[in-house]
Amino acid sequence: MAYNERIKETDISVEDPFTTEDYENKYEMFRTTNTPFAYLSIPKLDKYLPIYLDATNEHISKGVAQVAGTAIPIGGAGTRSAIAGHRGWWGDTMFLYVDELESGDYIYIERADQTMRYVVSDKEIIGPYDWDKLAPRGDLDMITLLTCSPFLPPRPDRLLVNAIRDESGPAEEFKLPSGEFVASANDSKEGTLLVKITSIATLVGAVIGILAIIYTLFRFIKRIRAGFEK
Repeated sequence: MAYNERIKETDISVEDPFTTEDYENKYEMFRTTNTPFAYLSIPKLDKYLPIYLDATNEHISKGVAQVAGTAIPIGGAGTRSAIAGHRGWWGDTMFLYVDELESGDYIYIERADQTMRYVVSDKEIIGPYDWDKLAPRGDLDMITLLTCSPFLPPRPDRLLVNAIRDESGPAEEFKLPSGEFVASANDSKEGTLLVKITSIATLVGAVIGILAIIYTLFRFIKRIRAGFEK
């Protein structure tokens, strides 16, 4: 794609999607990209999320999004696409557990009839303005999952989960007989199960917390009404 070729020839220029309130990209081609461009699958985390072009507040509230100034995730030598996601957002854990990913875990990008597999290579913690860390690495075909760090707020830094394209086989070879994508080169089923259990526990905890707030608010209103009746 022409955009990917153009950014290869220029210095990387991006804005942090988590700190810029009035974010507006410099690329006219992204002004009408409110439908998913592709889908991100992370089997180890049991995540399947829409990928939007341009990490605006609207886009990263609905899924994850490519950071303008980095490559569009279509693959290709010398490209690196940064895909930003919240550490959880209104009913979805999003990228809450991406720090559980380890070297050898698989990440998939699905677009139309094409599926690309990437294998996690390394992780980094950077500052919110260290955008030189998102530059391509030679001729590698890469994606980088980007979210806030650390796990618990406040989260002043950024976590990068870097993955390199694996073209060892066609898309159909990436699936188990059940139709699910392979989670890891290490076949870490125990780790995958633990992440799923933790995700469920987090969701249950959030629901309990919301119910507790509603119950407390109900009792508070009831006491106020009782006071007025006296």
